[in-house]
Amino acid sequence: MRNVIKEVITKKPKPFWEVILMVLTFVVGVNFLITLCNKLGEKYAGLASIAILILSIIICMFIIKRLLECYTYILVDDELLFEKNVGKKNNLILKVPIDDIKIIRPYRELENDENIAYTYKFICDREYDKFYFAEFEKEGKRYRFIFKPSDRLLKALGNKVLNNAESWGH
Repeated sequence: MRNVIKEVITKKPKPFWEVILMVLTFVVGVNFLITLCNKLGEKYAGLASIAILILSIIICMFIIKRLLECYTYILVDDELLFEKNVGKKNNLILKVPIDDIKIIRPYRELENDENIAYTYKFICDREYDKFYFAEFEKEGKRYRFIFKPSDRLLKALGNKVLNNAESWGH
């Protein structure tokens, strides 16, 4: 039987009044821009209105995506998986064998390192005191990921990474 620990990290929902205020501000802003476009004259007003419509659609898609986005951390036996979820759609972003993880430390200990090829961020909020980072190697390059594990996941990872560190001679 496989050992599985699964956690879903979501954003805290915004208050209803804040969402209504954002929507109203957006609608009033678009209305104001369209009113300004009408003063451009017949030739340019239509083009400007189409540009505003396209820009509005792109902004709405971006906002909706940001509101619905969350991450799932899955520890399956000796692999840590990170999925990005938007609505019901799940995309596997990163799969890290536990044996490849060199360190796991609190985020406050993170230092700039120019030898890091890329840093993955699997976080949804700004609770920095609960964030951790980990480093791993893949194909000769060093990578990091920043995440917000629960105590249960952190303990399971810590035990495995600690055992790996001992086998590496650290």
